[in-house]
Amino acid sequence: MNMNEGDTDTGLEENGEPAEELPEETGKEEAEASSDVAEEGESPWVPPTEEEHRALLDIKEKTDSLLEELLRARAEFENFKKVKAREAARDRTAAVRGFIGGLLPAIDNFERAIASADPGEGGAGGLLEGVGLIHQMILKLLDDHDVSVVEAEGLQFDPDFHEAVFEEEVTEGLTGDILEVLEKGYLHGEVLIRPSRVKVAKLVEPDQGETES
Repeated sequence: MNMNEGDTDTGLEENGEPAEELPEETGKEEAEASSDVAEEGESPWVPPTEEEHRALLDIKEKTDSLLEELLRARAEFENFKKVKAREAARDRTAAVRGFIGGLLPAIDNFERAIASADPGEGGAGGLLEGVGLIHQMILKLLDDHDVSVVEAEGLQFDPDFHEAVFEEEVTEGLTGDILEVLEKGYLHGEVLIRPSRVKVAKLVEPDQGETES
């Protein structure tokens, strides 16, 4: 049986050119081509060489060392600031206490003048009032700076806060009772600036003759 030329599918058009591919097959080939290009554009991971690895370790070691030195320097600077702050506070406190110590004799003289003054004498009343006002102002200034009087009157003698100037024999009470405050003592906060100078009791047995009488 003879076949006509038109019945044979050669994949060529009549003019000899290849027939157009179907759209579906074309899209598939283009996607595969794009995928191949993308894969060719990516650089594959290559592990570092031994030399590069040593260089990285060296950089890390130097970085850790610098960080440690920085932290140490920061800690030392913070300690330095704290030490200087404490020294400054100590110096200020010492200056205040020195000033207060120098002021106390003046306060003593004010109190003696007030105690010995006679307001009945001519013109003395106004002067006494003025001196008393100045005395109160000084005491208020000391109180504002945390200065207080050492308690002594009617208490037992305490060598940490009192200085015994006189001793008086008594037949009643206890040895060491403070009988009289001769000069007030003062504290700055909890620090003793000057002890209270006092007269203390010494208990003795009463004379037998006095007891019988």
